[in-house]
Amino acid sequence: MSITIRHIKIFSAIVLLTSVLSCFFYVHESFPGPLRAATALIGTPVAIASGLSYYLKLGIPVYERIWAVIFSNFIFSILLVYIADKFFSRKRIRPNP
Repeated sequence: MSITIRHIKIFSAIVLLTSVLSCFFYVHESFPGPLRAATALIGTPVAIASGLSYYLKLGIPVYERIWAVIFSNFIFSILLVYIADKFFSRKRIRPNP
């Protein structure tokens, strides 16, 4: 299997989205109240990971560990890029009537 431009673009999108989400998680704390409320859903991957850690009794303090924040955002980025790739590639490939 050779690495193509498409693979590089997908990997780059995953890394970029993970970086943006992780940076946003830490910058979000310094926002004023109304802006924090309006942008709170962007931090959802970390909240889901924290909830899973709590309910599965894993004992991982997700909000306090940078690697847990990055890992949860990485998993979310993989899923989001995969779904977006499938959606957009399906729209491009259409059979001729």
